[in-house]
Amino acid sequence: MPSHTAVYAPFCTFSRFRAWLTKVGFRVAALLLFDLCCSYLVQAQLPQPLVFSSGGAVALRNDQTGALIPVPGSPFPVSGGAISLDVKGRFLFVPALNAVHMYQITDSTTGAYQEVPNSPFASPNTNLPMFIALEPTGTFIAVVNRLSQLPGQSSIETFQIQTNPPALVPVVGSFQQLPSTVMGVSQPPNAKNFQLYQGPSFPQNLSQATGEEFDNVSIDPQTGFLLGISFVPDGSTARGYASDPQGRFVVLSHGQILGRLDVIGIDGSYPSFGLQLPPGTLPAGIWVDSSGAFLYAQFGSQSNVTHIFAINSQVPTLSETASSPLPNSAPLPAYSTSPTSPFEYGGDTQPSLVHAFTTDPQTGYFVEAPGSPYTVPGGQGTLTFSIPQGQQGISGPAVSLSANSLSFASVQVGSSSSSQTLTITSTGAQALSVSSIQVAGADAAEFVAVDACHAPTVLQPGNFCSVSVTFSPASPGSAQASLIITDNAPGSPHSVSLTGTAVAALPPAPAITLSPNPVIFPTIPQGTASAPVTITITNSGNATLHISGVAVGGNNPADFTNPPNNCVAALAPSASCAVSVTFAPLAAGQRSETITLSDDAPNSPQVIAVSGNATPAASISAAPSGNTSASVSPGATATFSLQLTPDPSFIGTVSFTCTGFPVGATCQVPPIDVTQSGPVLFTVSVKTSGAALATPRLRTGPASWPQEPPFILLLLLIGLFASHQAAKAPRRSAALWLACALFIGVLSAAGCGGGTASPPTLAPPPVVVTPQGVSTITITPVAVNAANKQLPLQPVQLQLTVN
Repeated sequence: MPSHTAVYAPFCTFSRFRAWLTKVGFRVAALLLFDLCCSYLVQAQLPQPLVFSSGGAVALRNDQTGALIPVPGSPFPVSGGAISLDVKGRFLFVPALNAVHMYQITDSTTGAYQEVPNSPFASPNTNLPMFIALEPTGTFIAVVNRLSQLPGQSSIETFQIQTNPPALVPVVGSFQQLPSTVMGVSQPPNAKNFQLYQGPSFPQNLSQATGEEFDNVSIDPQTGFLLGISFVPDGSTARGYASDPQGRFVVLSHGQILGRLDVIGIDGSYPSFGLQLPPGTLPAGIWVDSSGAFLYAQFGSQSNVTHIFAINSQVPTLSETASSPLPNSAPLPAYSTSPTSPFEYGGDTQPSLVHAFTTDPQTGYFVEAPGSPYTVPGGQGTLTFSIPQGQQGISGPAVSLSANSLSFASVQVGSSSSSQTLTITSTGAQALSVSSIQVAGADAAEFVAVDACHAPTVLQPGNFCSVSVTFSPASPGSAQASLIITDNAPGSPHSVSLTGTAVAALPPAPAITLSPNPVIFPTIPQGTASAPVTITITNSGNATLHISGVAVGGNNPADFTNPPNNCVAALAPSASCAVSVTFAPLAAGQRSETITLSDDAPNSPQVIAVSGNATPAASISAAPSGNTSASVSPGATATFSLQLTPDPSFIGTVSFTCTGFPVGATCQVPPIDVTQSGPVLFTVSVKTSGAALATPRLRTGPASWPQEPPFILLLLLIGLFASHQAAKAPRRSAALWLACALFIGVLSAAGCGGGTASPPTLAPPPVVVTPQGVSTITITPVAVNAANKQLPLQPVQLQLTVN
């Protein structure tokens, strides 16, 4: 049976690789690339399992080990887009700028191909094709175009596959204008239908948007027309899209104020369920692992934190795991997934290297396959997988195991090996019912199996699940057991042999086990406190453990409360002690600290990672019908109508500081008392200066009495002279004093302009006028809660234009 699976999503406008640096094997890093790097295209049956790369490589893959071996002649010339493989294994279809390239497979064994004459093909409506969907008979393809004649809307059209000569012929009347932008598109392995997820995507013009729409679309094998497009949007805002590689479900992420993740079953056998995210948590990108057991998501501005959610269809629930987020904060993983094995593949900084990895069924972390990365010239870009002929052609249920035996190298007594994964695949035409998975045999207690299949379970044709096995010997020597899978396929029960060798343990030594580690607090509002989390420290070794110190550090230790610990002591083997930590964030956003233990265990010091996320105690925005910009003339007052929205938990005051206002202006923002939940309206006033009188200042007039020292000295001399003459001639004294008086009067009249002294006059000060121009005014709020703790809030910027 043909098989075709694909997904395109807007957050996948990146080609992604991760530097393989963590203890389990690697981290993922992201590189920018245009469009279709996230298309996982699973294609038709060919004689052997092949991988086609958008970089032109063709490689033979090993579904048991994940190894890739380039075929002769690889890489081949190709246009560089994501490849779709014809369901009959005849052609490759590759989207180009405004056309579709068509290649003919010249050797079905090696996958060698060459472009057909007159390729590429197009119609007048072909405009940035982004995805090519198939239909089961191999008669038609559907081309999803990113653009159409109308802005902000995508389109779709079908083409008939002509074989002699090879060509793509547009189906007249099949073109359809879609109501919005295609945010995601995928196709399950059976190629019966494909799924369209339409926008709008944030931050488009939401006032003109009609909401998101999800449709299950098919191609009529007789006419080539499209069926199932409803054109009925639901009013939400699309944000991300992911597809189960086994084709059972898709995941939609959406929301503008409240984010949400929804799992949508598409084949009737898989349920639909969802998860409402906390306020302010908006999904930016999502991805599903190869087994469909884990969903990876990033939120808003936290592009370096990837959260892990467990997908459980039995309950059904979608919940964040205790192991979330991915270690060593990294971009969202995006790899091509194999349809017939648990391996996923991704590129490297070196374009000729391709990595293979599996997903740890307990934590959701990534484990690189032995021997990875593989050298595949031209292997960069998206990958397309073929399915060996007859793999799904068996009538009734059938099972395929990825290995017949699992062998573990030497392991010390009392310790555990790294886990090995066995993949169980349903390869028949009917569903495989797995009733039990258990370990049996003489040394069954030495082996631990973690069942990620959740038996009893049902695997639809083409689906698979995995079992993780660990060797944990209790005594030296060789150990043997069997993993028994009981199901409804011929030959049940199926057995996988387990072997391992145990060696004597090293001399007694202490060891530390920390639980939990990392510590991840749920999101709480800024200024509140979480319930305390107790971290249990256990001596898992076989000698006394001495803890010499417990130190707190990291990025934001002030946002966590660490009471005095009782762990600076000796711990006997198997004994435990505990430290406590409480999340009490004073700032909003992602907060973290570390708790470091110093001891005499071999791997000292141990570091406990503690993190939590805090939502703001309050936020500021423009009030309804309010404004964050204003224009005034010099001398006028600008007002800005704003709104403070406090968290329901916040009670206290919010004060403001104003910076950035222009010369000659003043800024006033009243403090706000928050006594109950709900938005609070307030006004920012910025008063500018124009032409005006300044405060007068006094100055003396020109006719004031002479005050200079020479004049005073002259009057003194005249007085002395008059006194002397009066003494010599008393009879002349009256005449002399009269002359002096007349002399002084004349001088006084001359100095005063012939009249009295002029009163003081006022001199105008310089006039200050607010200059013309545009100013950015920053309003910085600081909240003080009921516990008298200062909580910094996000500033808001206002624009003032003085004309």
